[in-house]
Amino acid sequence: MVSFTDSERRAFARDGFLVREDLLSTEAVDDARAAVVDAMDADPDDPQALIGAGYEVALEGVDEAPLTALADALFPAAEALVGQGVLEPPGPGMQVALEFPDADTADPVHGPKRAEGHLDGYAAFDENPEVTTFQLGAAVYFDDVGPRGGGFTVWPGSHRAAAAYFADHALESVGGKPNNSQLPATGEEPGEWDYDRRLHDQWDPYEISGPAGTVVLWHGLLTHTAGINTGERVRMAGIERFAREDVEDVRRDAAANLFEYWPAMAGVPFVEGSEPIVSKR
Repeated sequence: MVSFTDSERRAFARDGFLVREDLLSTEAVDDARAAVVDAMDADPDDPQALIGAGYEVALEGVDEAPLTALADALFPAAEALVGQGVLEPPGPGMQVALEFPDADTADPVHGPKRAEGHLDGYAAFDENPEVTTFQLGAAVYFDDVGPRGGGFTVWPGSHRAAAAYFADHALESVGGKPNNSQLPATGEEPGEWDYDRRLHDQWDPYEISGPAGTVVLWHGLLTHTAGINTGERVRMAGIERFAREDVEDVRRDAAANLFEYWPAMAGVPFVEGSEPIVSKR
């Protein structure tokens, strides 16, 4: 049975994410990795074939069975954090995201690099201006991910800024160009916003590295991105998003009230300070 300590819940409320290395079996992760490798065009063990290949947001042709097994295995953790009986069970498969090494990885001197965060739910917003919301996201590493290896990167605490922003702004206000699903920077006073800057340029990001099987659980309003990859391996990750069964009815109110619809987080306080928590096997 999956559980979260009071300290983990406080950390999630504060930072908007948790890292667990003990939620999935090695065999299940290995099966998922094998399915991803079978669907890749490039040889994952050939650095020259990987460098500069960019970012593949949703690899196609992957056998769904091992991915479905992982999503099903994550569902108890999602329920333990959000609440029992309120989430829609996962469907078949998972999104598979590949972050290849940067094109200048092998150069003597790297060019300038910075991570640009975003909120999920705004895919193709310019063509179809609808927002897809969810409560909890989960990213699973199918292979070891070292520092600067393309690890899932978050802006700790940015979910709180998002809730404050959406208390006075529509969800659609950050969709499409020029906002590109990015929050504006916070102003000097609470409730003020600097629309000429972006929050991801103002706040410090936190890159998450870890062994195969690492799971990053993040709040659906947390600014995040695939990290900078200056290594020689592709970062393989599976992404699953868990939404309430009644998400269509509560999406706008939930955007301004971080844990109003998370029964398992009832009464958990926001606590400042401390380092992000990683629960290991």
